[in-house]
Amino acid sequence: MIWTIALIFAIWAIVLYVAKIKGEKYGFDLAGPLLMWKTEKGKKFIERIAEKGIWKRYGNFSIVICIIAMIFTTWLILWNVLIAIKIPPQNAPSPRLILGIPGINPIIPIGYGILALAIAIVVHEFSHGIMAKFGKIKINYLGLLFLIVPVGAFVEPDEEKLKKASILKRSRVFASGPSSNIILAIICILLLSFVFSPLITPKAEGMIITQDAYGIHKWSIITEVEGIRVNEKEDFLNISQNFTAGEFYNITVFEKNNFSEKRILYGIVVLKIVKDSPAENTLYEKCIIYRINNHSIGNREDFFSFMNSTTAGEKIDIYFYYNNSKLNTSVLLADKYNFIKNEENRGKGFLGVEAYSIDELLINDEYIKNVFNPLKTDFSLNSVRNKFLSFIALPFTGLSPPPQEIINAYTPSEIFWILYSTVYWIFWLNFAVGTFNALPSMPLDGGYIFRDGINYILSKFSRAKKERVEKISSFLSSAVSIIVFIGIFSIILIPRLRFLISS
Repeated sequence: MIWTIALIFAIWAIVLYVAKIKGEKYGFDLAGPLLMWKTEKGKKFIERIAEKGIWKRYGNFSIVICIIAMIFTTWLILWNVLIAIKIPPQNAPSPRLILGIPGINPIIPIGYGILALAIAIVVHEFSHGIMAKFGKIKINYLGLLFLIVPVGAFVEPDEEKLKKASILKRSRVFASGPSSNIILAIICILLLSFVFSPLITPKAEGMIITQDAYGIHKWSIITEVEGIRVNEKEDFLNISQNFTAGEFYNITVFEKNNFSEKRILYGIVVLKIVKDSPAENTLYEKCIIYRINNHSIGNREDFFSFMNSTTAGEKIDIYFYYNNSKLNTSVLLADKYNFIKNEENRGKGFLGVEAYSIDELLINDEYIKNVFNPLKTDFSLNSVRNKFLSFIALPFTGLSPPPQEIINAYTPSEIFWILYSTVYWIFWLNFAVGTFNALPSMPLDGGYIFRDGINYILSKFSRAKKERVEKISSFLSSAVSIIVFIGIFSIILIPRLRFLISS
């Protein structure tokens, strides 16, 4: 695979070299690793579209959308900076997540990502071109961008005429790109909510398990416990309250398009072991702890209640189930303060496991239908905000594209999920391109709108000369640009700097 990729890029380097030498007469030019093809074809098509009188209203509406997006995205960055101050370094986002480029950003699937990004760029650039032509601003070129495959398009208006245009005309041109991306994202959300989501129904009624645990695959559906039907989590809780830690119980599971019988041992399953903790090298991920000393451990409440009674250096006996065998081991507890730097933890015992009972890993089967429906909410402000942010975060939680286990557990065909994922990623990347370009930071579209807005306000309410007003607006827009980009990079750097300072 590595050699194949290396060969592809070697051939691409040769293509770029040939284009640099002989490509000018055919309209080819280089932009870093990108090949740019300029043409005048398509200008008449844009001219015909731009003749419609609706574009004036659309341009004004675009400015409003862009300002709202500017405020929203700036608030989102500031909010994430505050989160970055608190989160541990290991949870800090990767620098690759800043770049919305398929193949570089690890959460963007290459196939869906390339298609959606190409659509986002075409919509963005052609909107600029239409609005420029409507404002009587000459278009020099249209073109395509290639990085082995076509990755976008561009429309190049005459820079001098754009500078000489009125602030309102210029703002319409700049705002049309981000706002068109956002409008397309909204259309996609409506399609996902009212066309696709109603078709998502489970093949079996029950509860979904959200982790690989207890010998059950993630996203499987539990339909019966001890021969009793369980349609909701409440049903499971009513039955499991009589369970005894360390005992086996029978459940029926729908997974891989089939029903199967499982025997699970009741206790807490270890999903993660903290590095360099006492649990490392003594316990195993996916093992099930059911007793510590003489205390039964059936859920996290039992576990935390016991651990809060321990002290650093105390020796405990742990009884657990692993690889179809009941085992036990002795562990010397560490000082919790050494792992969680909080003065309240000093002297407390620390084992170093992240563990859950089965009922804490279960969700109702309607969850998937709801999580894939961005408008499934009670429409309170907090609910809309949280649901929307959760919907955007689906790629970060491994739910977009949906894993095969979810596809198997729900009635729509694989073609349905391909179409759903295509529309989702068109939404996702158009929203990302639109809101990012709306930021009040040069050289983004929002930066020019912000600068012109400051310029307009100062010229209306200040007696300063035009040159002075332009200097002040340029200074303010540059200062805000720097602050915004510092904010973006702070989200990545702050947790790591905190780690360096504390270590």
